[in-house]
Amino acid sequence: MKKILSLLLVFFLTSCETVSDFSMPNLGMPDLNQYKMNPFSKDKSPEKQCSTPMILADAISMTNFKDFGSSDDSNIIYRGRVDRVDYNCNFEPNYSVGDLYITGTISLGQKASGNLYSLPAFVAIIKNNKEVISRKYIDIDVNIPDDATLARFEYVNSDFTVNFEQSKDPGDYQILVGFKLTADQVEFNKNRN
Repeated sequence: MKKILSLLLVFFLTSCETVSDFSMPNLGMPDLNQYKMNPFSKDKSPEKQCSTPMILADAISMTNFKDFGSSDDSNIIYRGRVDRVDYNCNFEPNYSVGDLYITGTISLGQKASGNLYSLPAFVAIIKNNKEVISRKYIDIDVNIPDDATLARFEYVNSDFTVNFEQSKDPGDYQILVGFKLTADQVEFNKNRN
């Protein structure tokens, strides 16, 4: 009887096969390596987050007219809109540095002529949503394909630095982006909303 049981056991064990293929993709499962889930970890320091990039609501769009004083649709050269802002950074002891991405769209109006437009914009660093620490003006150059009236743009500011001069916590700083508007453009945006 023992021989029969041992033969059956050997037969069943050899007919079973365990497959483990670590090269298979992780289908549908989240990558848990990006989360700190070890409750026994001695590292209690919170993970640093890059400063939050935001778009100034009053300067999210810009309409450029051929002749100011006339806000008719037939007088529009172009309309620009900032759709998204992202900041990917690395931390140093007193600052963060990374790439600032600004993406948006431009649509041509009836008074448009040419394919190349330069959209004036600003990037400011704000502390605690109140105090402006620094501001710089940039030009976002957009080349529109021939026979097109709509184009997407992407501006990348490499090595964009946020200095932690007044607070070492990156969460105390925000990056604010928008178009640099004239008084007429600001008034037009207010009346449109």
